[in-house]
Amino acid sequence: MTIAIYPGSFDPVHVGHLGVIERGAGKFDELVVAVMANPAKAGFLGVAQRVRLIRQATSHLVNVRCCAHDGLAVDAARAEGADVIVRSAAKEWQAEISMAAHNKRISGIDTIMIAADTATAWVSSTLIRSLARDRNYNELQRLVPAAVLAALDVRYPSG
Repeated sequence: MTIAIYPGSFDPVHVGHLGVIERGAGKFDELVVAVMANPAKAGFLGVAQRVRLIRQATSHLVNVRCCAHDGLAVDAARAEGADVIVRSAAKEWQAEISMAAHNKRISGIDTIMIAADTATAWVSSTLIRSLARDRNYNELQRLVPAAVLAALDVRYPSG
């Protein structure tokens, strides 16, 4: 059985993340989506809320589970018994390659890159947060699951 872990902030989760999750779920026996908490950053949505939203958005995927971790991705991978780390980068490919090499050196765990789908590679959590602040819900409804849209509407009411 191959267990993969997909670590990230997912703040908030969007269609690009979900595409990688769905593709990863099809490649591995189990995919753990690890919301990585950074105590030095407040975050847009709380960690528990991000975990809950990912669980809702992936409930149709029987081999996907979501949990929270802090610290290094390799430590989360070890804690979850992961054989491989899944990463995706449309904009920061060189940084991801460097991180993958470092993770392999310190942990022995390989990283598999799953390229973002070309239809959603341009979507980022930064963009989602900006659209939410601007209350651009017409655009947001195409880019995030319904539960995330509702959470964003609570934070920045559409009116």
